[in-house]
Amino acid sequence: MLWIALHCPTLSLDWIERRFPAALIPAMAVTVRKGNQIYIQQANKPAQQQGVIAHQSLASALSLFPHLVVVEHDPNEEKKALREAAYAALRFTPSIVMQGSGLIAEVSASLKLFGGLKKLCQLLNRAVAAQGLQLCAGVAPAAGGAWLLARSASPQTVINGAGAKFRSLLDSLPVSLLESAQPHLEVIHGIGCKTLAELQQLPRGGIARRFGPDLLSELDRAYGDSPDPRKWLEVPEYFRQKMRLMAQVESAELLLVPVQRMIEQMCGWLASRHAAVSAFSFVLHHEYSLRQPHKSTPINIRLSGQSSDSRHLMILLRERLERTKIFAPVCELELAADEVTAGDDANLELFPTAQSESTSLNRFIEKLCSRLGPPAITGLKLVSDYRPECSQRFELLETDGMNGLRESPRETIPKELVRPAWLMDPPLELRVQRRQPVYGSPLKLIEGPERIEAGWWDDAGIARDYFIAENESGQLLWIYCEAVAAEKGKKEENKSWYLQGLFG
Repeated sequence: MLWIALHCPTLSLDWIERRFPAALIPAMAVTVRKGNQIYIQQANKPAQQQGVIAHQSLASALSLFPHLVVVEHDPNEEKKALREAAYAALRFTPSIVMQGSGLIAEVSASLKLFGGLKKLCQLLNRAVAAQGLQLCAGVAPAAGGAWLLARSASPQTVINGAGAKFRSLLDSLPVSLLESAQPHLEVIHGIGCKTLAELQQLPRGGIARRFGPDLLSELDRAYGDSPDPRKWLEVPEYFRQKMRLMAQVESAELLLVPVQRMIEQMCGWLASRHAAVSAFSFVLHHEYSLRQPHKSTPINIRLSGQSSDSRHLMILLRERLERTKIFAPVCELELAADEVTAGDDANLELFPTAQSESTSLNRFIEKLCSRLGPPAITGLKLVSDYRPECSQRFELLETDGMNGLRESPRETIPKELVRPAWLMDPPLELRVQRRQPVYGSPLKLIEGPERIEAGWWDDAGIARDYFIAENESGQLLWIYCEAVAAEKGKKEENKSWYLQGLFG
């Protein structure tokens, strides 16, 4: 097995900052209560520039910078932020464990699919960091060892212990990283043990009697010397995520970053269920006001085909969002997967299918619909009518989330009847020479007649005899003469001929 651990050293601050648009992040600090005193646990960079630092009393921090935004430490919100980041990581592996202030992922089955350990680690790190979290990463054959390596790493760095150097890397780590050693740190340091290697040199019986069995158990799990069962992250049956913003936003541009994060979470959830979405909805919730009738602004998107591609879904949502008028400041975002279907990955097909080949066209049409609006996109639709001029018409493109662009019935014209690719509108009256129609040269009738008599129901009836004709250059034409005139006794030489279409 191979594990990648992602530790978030500033999680208590990250979950707050990620709810602000980047341009509106103020100087802020997270506080923690110790007895009757309140201290600064973490401060962001704008606050640090004003002299606010960790372990400083709140009173001292406010005296340095009175406009400091203070937020109390909230473990529940931290856990929620980690879960949302875990959804984004599900695109790379379904085996994810939530561990304190970070995530641990088992990736041995994903190495070949994503191009090796280095590439996979980069992709996983990038996906979780895009959720607004600062990360340190560790790689090891044991989950506990990977977690200790990640906690000892510098911000935005990776410690790779996947090879033979794993045990030597763990040996150099400080004992203070072990959770079960926290109550006994003073005693352990007092006997000269500062690293895991020095702790392992002590008699195991003495360690168990003096510090309890948990310390040895955690140490063995970190080195992979004892089993370390983990509980995988469980995803809900339905996807619906909400994000409360810490600032009122009136510009669609400032919403793009949190929207991208929510799309990545939905695509990770879809990947974990081997599914794709054919329709999803995005809702902008507005701050309540007696003068503001708009409580929310919904944006419903239906795809012409199922998709779990975060880039494509983000393009569609961004186009619609930029065209949406924001009536009031936005205080909360909500994303839901409305229609979920079993996903098919075109990249895994040996030979391209008709559905995979039409994906690019469908996506292009979806982008145009999102940018210009559905009324701007029309398509040619077949109509159940034998009259050539009435057998098709332009209509707004209808989409079906299950089957792509909705197709018209194919049984309009029997398969044994041949029709030209190019129809004249209106039909062109042909010159007649020696009782033969002429188009460039006298035409030779090679097939027909085919009687088409229809339209009596809408007072536009026709009765025509159609022929396939050929001129001297080998061009095939679809021509007709009025059958009604022949029935009324009109002379053969006075019949009018019309060119209805040309064959390709």
